[in-house]
Amino acid sequence: MKVADDRSPWWEKPYRIVQTNLRLTDASLDPDALARQAREFGATALTFNVGGIFAFYPTELPLQARNPLLTQDLTGDMLESAHREGLRMVGRYDLSKGTRIAYEAHPEWFVHNKDGEPQEYNGTYQACVNGGWARDYAHRILRESLSRYALDGAFFNMTGYQPVDYSGRHRGICWCRNCQDGFAAMFQRRLPEREDFSDPAYSDYLLFKRRTSQAVAQQIYDTVKALRPETGVMGNGRGACDFMRLELQRAVSRPAPEWPHQAGELSRWGTAVGRGKAYACASTNFLDYQWRFASETPAHHMLRFGQAVANGAQVDYYLLGTFAQNNATPLEPVRQFMHWHGANQEHFVGTKSLARVGLYHSRTTDLHAGATATGRQHVNGFRGAYRLLLEARIPFDFVSDERIGDADVAEQLAAYDVIVLPNVACLSAEEAAVLDAFVAQGGTLIATGETGLYDERGQPRDGFILDSFPASRLNLAADKLETYVEIGAEELDFPKTRLLHLDGWYFYTDRKDDAERQLKLLPPPKYGPPELCFPELEPDDHPGVLTRRLGRGRAIYLPWLPEWLYFRDGLPEHRELFAQLICQASQPPVQLVGAGSLEVTVRAKDHGAGDLVVHLVNYAGQRQSAYEEPPAIGGLRLGVKGAGGPARSLVDGSAIEVGSPDAEGYAWLDVPDVKYFQAILIPARAG
Repeated sequence: MKVADDRSPWWEKPYRIVQTNLRLTDASLDPDALARQAREFGATALTFNVGGIFAFYPTELPLQARNPLLTQDLTGDMLESAHREGLRMVGRYDLSKGTRIAYEAHPEWFVHNKDGEPQEYNGTYQACVNGGWARDYAHRILRESLSRYALDGAFFNMTGYQPVDYSGRHRGICWCRNCQDGFAAMFQRRLPEREDFSDPAYSDYLLFKRRTSQAVAQQIYDTVKALRPETGVMGNGRGACDFMRLELQRAVSRPAPEWPHQAGELSRWGTAVGRGKAYACASTNFLDYQWRFASETPAHHMLRFGQAVANGAQVDYYLLGTFAQNNATPLEPVRQFMHWHGANQEHFVGTKSLARVGLYHSRTTDLHAGATATGRQHVNGFRGAYRLLLEARIPFDFVSDERIGDADVAEQLAAYDVIVLPNVACLSAEEAAVLDAFVAQGGTLIATGETGLYDERGQPRDGFILDSFPASRLNLAADKLETYVEIGAEELDFPKTRLLHLDGWYFYTDRKDDAERQLKLLPPPKYGPPELCFPELEPDDHPGVLTRRLGRGRAIYLPWLPEWLYFRDGLPEHRELFAQLICQASQPPVQLVGAGSLEVTVRAKDHGAGDLVVHLVNYAGQRQSAYEEPPAIGGLRLGVKGAGGPARSLVDGSAIEVGSPDAEGYAWLDVPDVKYFQAILIPARAG
């Protein structure tokens, strides 16, 4: 986030949003009472329905359905009430659908599958990104509402392609005439018959969706700014916007257990793609769409908020309806958090991460993983890398492929000593050149699996694209090995561990002449009966780690997927392998000593030159999909590079003595007990 001053837009200053996602039956709410409740709750802004599927104001547009229970200009009255209470109001629009009146007037504006069936749900019809509702009528709604109301912000719900409905049913590709003609004009071919890479047109379709979605987002942004230049457009990071809203929500359809790091992952992504934009991760109060009145536990909200603030996000809380909830259990704890954030907000805006390690986030590989040999392992492999960095207590950021084209990309990457590429199969030639330059300038790459074996469209290459890589080409990808990688007596620091288990993939490669080899792949052993479980053959000459120096840096390649194994099995040796390779090239800005499941981040004001805030997030209350009150974790010691003193806990205000730097430059302090999270303000050492 940019450093704000008094002239900055409100969204570049600390903010706390409460989103009231209204039902038709909320038409009779009291705007004065709601604005007062939001202010007393600790909010600085309120997200409130305006229009789209239903207008919450007296619309004169014949195809925009008006809330039939509306008896007042609810939007206008709410705006006045919010401003009287000192709140900003963000208008919520859902332009993704229309009602029957719009569909019957112009069915060609809406999504139809190949059989000509509309995507209808509860009397609403999904609008086609390329149809007249999205391209024209939505802008009429914006022009009508924004000409009446000086909104402080505008949020657009469920933008882009939505092939899955609220019940989780996949409705398929839109085959309306607009999509057929648009796709044919862009790629000179028919729409894909199947939504997978067995259809040659599918890769083109992914690009078609991206281009057309971004075009619609840009058109909406331009319309808002033409009417109200001072109105901030809140987006999802995929298109034009002034600030971003990302959403934290469970989906029971996803494989259990719930991914507990969703807030931190989204926050890191928001920083990586935002180009300095402010963002928040909205914590959804309810469990899932089907159970909008079943609330998450207070402990789950606190875990989300702790991760988000620790990684640079502002605060957003999403309610269905108003504060009158059937399960009000989370409201008081969230209110207390909002007030705590307000009291300490100066320390949570305009900060920069001091992490020296970047985890490469490849949206291209996300989209095209199905075209790769290891596609099924992609998501959990990335999450395994995320977990092992977090659980090794190594502060890290995301490095996004969506920023590689920036003019200042070399400056961005210079902030890192190490970039980890967890099986980033799809890399463009431009990405490869940028990463090779990073190595040449002194950086270290650590890559696994199929990294760089496919182009940005998921097409296979003859060899690895990275010039810095120690391997040149792939000879064989074995996918069903059950064996070990052996650690030699003089290799790394594993005094009591000689074997790392390997299950599944190993990539036999041609090695470059100047590549250095570490660790060895063992032949598959017998594993039953026990009497026969012993090695019979000498190790093959296939390494577990390959390293090559280029310029002032190094590229390290692990021709297997230890990060995926760590996600599945959680054995510490795979985590320690990465940690040792990283620490050979980078000294972390902080060290945390003591038992407990904790995330560590460190941020600083004034573009990294000011006072430090070290965040610790407690995961001890999370068990599988349960989020309960965590036990407080005590007995922790924290070493911080560049720390002055004395420090102060932002959670309880207590003073903390900071010792003198040790031989490695770390100043040590005793950490107050960590309940949900801890944030410690540490003056930067003079000089």
